[in-house]
Amino acid sequence: MTINWYGQSCFRLESKGVSILIDPFSKEIGLRQPRLNDNVFLVTHEHFDHNNVPSSAATGGGGETTESFVIRGPGEYEKSGIHIEGIMSYHDNTQGTQRGLNTIYIIRAEDMRLCHLGDLGQNKLTDEQVEAIGDVDVLFIP
Repeated sequence: MTINWYGQSCFRLESKGVSILIDPFSKEIGLRQPRLNDNVFLVTHEHFDHNNVPSSAATGGGGETTESFVIRGPGEYEKSGIHIEGIMSYHDNTQGTQRGLNTIYIIRAEDMRLCHLGDLGQNKLTDEQVEAIGDVDVLFIP
């Protein structure tokens, strides 16, 4: 597995021919954008610095096109043998009332469990979130 960081909370995971781009940002944030031709896109929340998926990609909650698979929230997903689980969390410490929701993603590939916290704004994870996350091999804390 190859893992690259592009700044902000944008990471690319490449595993067995599948490329996953997490939280692709808009060029307006001032960083050089990664290429956007991945198989899977994970969006932790709908802010411009985390949700720049290609216009040719599906824009619905986990919809699939022939070009890419876009996941935009909680749920369980699978693509080409990669298992992904989205766990609801908050982008602020007031249960999302100020900045909205955030999705924590668990990715299972190559006998590893990876966790991307997204733009987590809670002061503390709930017991339910901790249980859903479980033990992880790689933790992304943007």
